[in-house]
Amino acid sequence: MNFQVEELSKLLLNGKIMKAWAYLESVANGKDSKVFYDALKETMYYVGDLWEENVISVADEHIASHVCKNLLAYKCFHSIKHAPEILSFRKKKAMFFCVEGEEHDLGVHMVSNYFQENGWETKCLGANLPLVHAMDFAEKFRPEVIGLSVNIAYNLPAVKKYIEALEELPFGPAILVGGKLAESHDLEFHCPPNTMIIRNLTEIEGLIKYMGTVQYGNAINV
Repeated sequence: MNFQVEELSKLLLNGKIMKAWAYLESVANGKDSKVFYDALKETMYYVGDLWEENVISVADEHIASHVCKNLLAYKCFHSIKHAPEILSFRKKKAMFFCVEGEEHDLGVHMVSNYFQENGWETKCLGANLPLVHAMDFAEKFRPEVIGLSVNIAYNLPAVKKYIEALEELPFGPAILVGGKLAESHDLEFHCPPNTMIIRNLTEIEGLIKYMGTVQYGNAINV
């Protein structure tokens, strides 16, 4: 990927939304959206590292996150506006959220956008969603895919609790778990056996292609 994480991080930290947009678009250069999202993800990880090292303040990190959310909204609008019309009897559905206690929801917004760009109907419920509300929404929305995000190891027991409850839904959604911990921890050890661990957008791309070939209900066993 031909970009400088330090250069993009400066634009985010200084609140330069349109300059950051122009930079990311030049990096992507008409390629797949994964390039755009991967560059943004790597940069926000870098911003997080700066905060952990006390190089920047919480306020600085919040500014970068605000810019990032604006960029994701622009990207989603731009991609859907120029996407070919999806002609089907019913779009497949997916919902994404962070478990209770998780406040960083940029990842689920990226993944939700990527599913939407590929013709899915998606709902992103954001950060810190209690299990009772996740279950209530899932029962009404009835998605084929439910994606959870976890970034703090302290919340891993909650993730298992969420998955076990969601697996009891009668329509058999595929359960995905992603987030920063997916890249650094053995989440398979902490999750029930049928859970799919998602580490990057390339795996998401493969999942979307696979889901296009299976029928509704209990779509994936990993």
